[in-house]
Amino acid sequence: MPKMLIADDNEQITKILAQFAKREGFQVDTAGDGEAALAAFSAHSYDILLLDVMMPKKDGFAVCKEIRQNSNLPIIMIT
Repeated sequence: MPKMLIADDNEQITKILAQFAKREGFQVDTAGDGEAALAAFSAHSYDILLLDVMMPKKDGFAVCKEIRQNSNLPIIMIT
């Protein structure tokens, strides 16, 4: 089963995106801020990342930049 990380500080959006992803057969993890997203990325293997641009602690651009240093993981930026 493919695994997706959804990083967004809006809990309602995260729940909606997770529901759609699960219906499409993804196993889903979520993160509520940029630092949590990086911690999840470091601890687990993902097939795709949905990444909000505006998040607390680290914004989506900073998270993307750090991930790109070590990975070519597909990232979809959401705003």
